[in-house]
Amino acid sequence: MSVKQSKFQVTGGKQWAGMTTKFHIQKVFGAQPQLLSSVVHRMLSASGVKNLDTTLSNLPTKFVDSDDDFTWKLVGASERNIALVEARENGSVVTSGNAGVSGGEFELVFNELHFSDVNVIVGEKNELYQFRIMDDPEQEGTNYIYRVTLMGASESGVPAAEVAAGKRFSKDFSPVEDTLSIKGGDITFSTPIEMRNELTTIRMEHKVPGNLLGYRVGTQVVGLDPSGNKKELNVWMQHVEWKFDIDFSREKARVLMFARSNRDANGQYNDFGKSGHVVRQGSGIREQMEVSNTTIYNEFSITLLESILYDISEAKLDMNDRTFLVRTGERGIIQAHKAIMAEASGWQSLTDSNPETYQRTSSIFHSNSFKAGFQFTEWLAPNGIHVIFELDSMYDDKVRNKIEHPQGGVAESYRYDILYVGNSDEPNIQKVMIKGDADLHGYASGFRNPFTGGINNMNMSTMEDSATYTRYTQLGAVVFDPSKTVSLIPSLLV
Repeated sequence: MSVKQSKFQVTGGKQWAGMTTKFHIQKVFGAQPQLLSSVVHRMLSASGVKNLDTTLSNLPTKFVDSDDDFTWKLVGASERNIALVEARENGSVVTSGNAGVSGGEFELVFNELHFSDVNVIVGEKNELYQFRIMDDPEQEGTNYIYRVTLMGASESGVPAAEVAAGKRFSKDFSPVEDTLSIKGGDITFSTPIEMRNELTTIRMEHKVPGNLLGYRVGTQVVGLDPSGNKKELNVWMQHVEWKFDIDFSREKARVLMFARSNRDANGQYNDFGKSGHVVRQGSGIREQMEVSNTTIYNEFSITLLESILYDISEAKLDMNDRTFLVRTGERGIIQAHKAIMAEASGWQSLTDSNPETYQRTSSIFHSNSFKAGFQFTEWLAPNGIHVIFELDSMYDDKVRNKIEHPQGGVAESYRYDILYVGNSDEPNIQKVMIKGDADLHGYASGFRNPFTGGINNMNMSTMEDSATYTRYTQLGAVVFDPSKTVSLIPSLLV
């Protein structure tokens, strides 16, 4: 049940998963709502449209000829939380030991129908344990039982403490096999060394009744387009398509950063999809970075940052080619600003050389009012080191990132992933896709297709008066030289 944001809130937000019918729309929005405003404001949620996928799209994409493994030579020197009711294995509640050993199946019980078949969901240690949902859930009273395995058929399984009652879970993405896949996850409201990686195939789908064609809701639903501009949508199918695009973009960004290879030590796969073919999951940017430089810190400082960057620059990068992009969360941005302030405390007062520190403003409190302030967003260190701090909303995602930091926010927001991206001619990090094979999408519809506006379809693909929209893509990431990347991780996340 939603928590009221203030005493002036009349209704709480509602969530559901799966096919949306007229009943849902009328139940949630009302057939003829009497509202003071025609706009439903999206409260306390980020759209996530500006993410790693869109950032890497600004650099050239690396295209490959097929979905086979791609290799490169390295010269040495990539919502809501639902509380778990309980975990079961072999009919008993998991209270000790490990569950899902050697790829064994077990069950996760939730009191909401929030996840769907094919989804990979994660708990608190979201990069150590990824749970793959094997089928649609079974209902047991007011609970829903999900049959799951650990992605990659982990031999050690997951400790009981990580699947204890009350642990929070969220959806990550929906990996499927790249051969004859038949179902997708639903939406919810680093001498030369040869390196190898592979693409991850993701697919999503959503089904709607045919009679939603042109159906208008009694109020406007506010969203953000890919440029971050507000859109007001009063036709339900517009909202469905917008929400689909947002969720699909978010899944692609998470694949690029967070995906972990499910190929075992013998080069085999232990995850199979609905068609019986293997589900292959490539390595995201994070996993590729792990083979290189990782630093655990308790106290962040510019001295620490400089020391790390000198280690990966010395005798490797030219003085004029030492620009590093640091992706972090809002708390990390603030922490970096304060660290630069501490480092620059001995400098001449900024107000002497920067009159913009104090600016005149208008205020009802005084006729001679001023505003003051500044923020460091870049750092120029000796020996050509240039650090640019960039905000990434995925680090502040309070749904996916459950561990909180004592100084406020989530611990992930204090993580710094330092990426040497190179230049537009020779990027060190790129998105990888198949040549001539961009995002695929299609419809299976009956008489009417609310997605396209089509009606009286003479070539029906289903006898049911409904339409299912599905999107499918194969993508991956390549970090050509992981030795030029660094992760600074707060000790809380280890």
